[in-house]
Amino acid sequence: MKNDSMNHSIARENYASSDVLRDGRTLHIRSIRADDKRLLQESWQALSKQSQYFRFFSPKDKLTEADLLYFTEVDLVNHVGLGASIVSDDAEVPVGVGRYIRSDVGSNAGAELAFVVGEQYQGLGIATILLRHLVLIAREQAITEFTAFVLPENTGMQIVLHKSGLPMKQVINSAGVLEITLSLT
Repeated sequence: MKNDSMNHSIARENYASSDVLRDGRTLHIRSIRADDKRLLQESWQALSKQSQYFRFFSPKDKLTEADLLYFTEVDLVNHVGLGASIVSDDAEVPVGVGRYIRSDVGSNAGAELAFVVGEQYQGLGIATILLRHLVLIAREQAITEFTAFVLPENTGMQIVLHKSGLPMKQVINSAGVLEITLSLT
């Protein structure tokens, strides 16, 4: 995986980084916190129905209270969530989220990987940057692989994973969903 210059603090509970997007703007990455519930809900509702569907494989207009608890009250070891934002008109604007949830299977130390990036910010490299940070954190936790469940029509996610430079395997499961596994070793 390409290692662009990153300025970050590796302490997961206070993880913070600044990266430069393809268009020259600065992207801020930080650990998701319990007090991000409102921000996460507002960001979710701003997504298109298609982006919501790509994330959960079913319609989901609103995140439930249980969803918000699960997605914001993370332990930052087995469940890591990172938020991405840019500064626009002197305000921090959330543009995406990346996360992994540890799911060790047998002898493999694996985790399920997921992203969502707002439509108007897609194509700027945000998911790629989030992936790079998640890989860095996962390797510290001795996680050896990520698995992403991707709908075949979600070509954007497939491109991000293919371009990661990480060794990759993919299969189509019995539900017709791509299971893409990235090796972190």
